[in-house]
Amino acid sequence: MQEPVSIEPCDNYDIEVVTKSLGSCLEKLGGIEAFIKPGQKVLLKPNLLSSHPPEKAVTTHPALVEATAGLIQKAGASVIIADSPGAAIPFREVTMRRIYRTTGMLEAAEKTGAKLNWDFSYKEVPFPEGRLIKRFEIISPVLEADVLISLPKLKTHVLTAYTGAVKNLFGVIPGLFKPGYHVKLHILEQFSLMLLDLLSLLKPTLTIMDGVMGMEGDGPGSGGNPKKIGAILASPSCLAADYVAAQIMGFKPQEIPLLRTAMKLSLIKETEILGVPIEEVKIEDLKVPKLTQDRAALLHLNFIKRLIYPYAKSGLTLRPFPINKLCTGCKICAESCAQKAITMVNSKAVIDDDKCIRCYCCHEMCPEAAIKLKQSLLARIFQNL
Repeated sequence: MQEPVSIEPCDNYDIEVVTKSLGSCLEKLGGIEAFIKPGQKVLLKPNLLSSHPPEKAVTTHPALVEATAGLIQKAGASVIIADSPGAAIPFREVTMRRIYRTTGMLEAAEKTGAKLNWDFSYKEVPFPEGRLIKRFEIISPVLEADVLISLPKLKTHVLTAYTGAVKNLFGVIPGLFKPGYHVKLHILEQFSLMLLDLLSLLKPTLTIMDGVMGMEGDGPGSGGNPKKIGAILASPSCLAADYVAAQIMGFKPQEIPLLRTAMKLSLIKETEILGVPIEEVKIEDLKVPKLTQDRAALLHLNFIKRLIYPYAKSGLTLRPFPINKLCTGCKICAESCAQKAITMVNSKAVIDDDKCIRCYCCHEMCPEAAIKLKQSLLARIFQNL
């Protein structure tokens, strides 16, 4: 059985343009009515990684959230917008109020009457059938909703090359719990298995991907740069959406650790493209993260890392390196570090390389893009080999 993925061109974030494109995209899947029923409580889960304005392309654009909420409400269901931010940010009112305001979610909620989530509790959910993870911490509003709709942002990722629909689900884990998963699962295949377990637990009803303005370069945070793609994608399958979106970005699916792991487990079915073909929106000049510019070498480097990571972490893995002239001393990197490897010296970040486990939360969360990832000479030699 084929998994449908609908692709619709969308040139900009004008709400009328987005609403029209989104409606056409969903119509090919049977309309929003195919996924929700009147009276249901629908949770929209955008990517709210951190407090960045929409034009930075770090978070899901509020216009897509507004358009989606409007269609759901017309179908007779209620809407709540919820997410937990990145690892450095506590999941509490003072931080979420700032994130809602800066990312445009507050305005989107006010325009549509959708509710913003103010419940910051979570529950431990047993998942004995998980391949790797048998218990997850999940924010309460996700568990209380009748329908979960994921609204990811189409972006590059400094470690995994691409991030989208499945990775967006990681946001349902409370922010300060996220570093623990990075600590335990520093091998990409392990982290991918965790994400696939989380997908199996949550089973989102629908994914609507913001590919109007995506991200290229050293994403998924402020290290990346906005990149116009001009498309909205929708699918009932997160994996199918990622499988197609990765190709739009110019990647081969097997080059993406998550998709490669899913293919090994026979979790990805044949996709059926509805709407415009992939070629019409495919990016030919995408700037991939520096580590993945030589993608074949990346596969070999990951294999080597898997074998000798415990013994040669500092020599073969990317090292997070603070750039003093960019560092503002905000301490977000230190707060995101589960190993307490970052201290502030004269209001500048300093990383203890012996303590660093290479989870790269500091790089992802730095609002000033002041933490770069650098390869050692030894790593470059292995990559050349």
